[in-house]
Amino acid sequence: MDKKLFLIKPERIKLYCNQPIEILIYGHIMEINLKKNLMMKMLDQVPNLGWTWNALHEGAKTAKKAKNFDKKELQDLFDNKISNIVSTFNDKLDEDMYVIFNAENNKDLGTTDTVKTLILSRLKASENYKSIIKTSLFFMAQPRNAYDAFTQVMKTSNKIWEIAGDTSSGRTFYSKRLILSGVYSSTLAHWLAKETRSIEESEDFLDRRLDDVKKIGKISKQSIEVFEKTKGELGSIITKKYR
Repeated sequence: MDKKLFLIKPERIKLYCNQPIEILIYGHIMEINLKKNLMMKMLDQVPNLGWTWNALHEGAKTAKKAKNFDKKELQDLFDNKISNIVSTFNDKLDEDMYVIFNAENNKDLGTTDTVKTLILSRLKASENYKSIIKTSLFFMAQPRNAYDAFTQVMKTSNKIWEIAGDTSSGRTFYSKRLILSGVYSSTLAHWLAKETRSIEESEDFLDRRLDDVKKIGKISKQSIEVFEKTKGELGSIITKKYR
């Protein structure tokens, strides 16, 4: 079986070679790992080349597992969307957030303190990538990337609530994620605003944002209105991509 075909589009393998499900799953895992590896190699190029295909192509030159891939095959891995590479980067930061949170033994925290600590853990996971994150935010701010930018911040918000043990449903489920997305995004922007700004300084800012929300688990009238306007799209995003 062609390994490159296997990696690029594992969901299509059954059409071509009738492989058992175990092989398909293995191929999907291989694809995920390859994407992560390529994304990490690409990060070395982003400061000079930005979030571009050229940065991916240059980074791939040092990735052993991708040495036999041509430029088109590399782009096919990410469905020909740079925003999907940014999403892979954000997934890595979410994973690192969870590792940092667990390493600090935060099991006995209440819900609000858990959410706060997870946001701070996300900033800690981002410390070595501050300039790259700024570049990614500029890239995702382009109108054509608005939907993907929204899904990425909602994905992080959902991850935080899941780790915090949230079991809400319906309006509460969506409104919590909308509210937390605003809290997280504003805290990230505050931290990135000055190159020398410490996480401790941004923690004070975060505390004020959480105070503004008061009890982060409660639904405000405004958030209910937002939910009513966006529940169909939000439901599609979260149930299909995040749960």
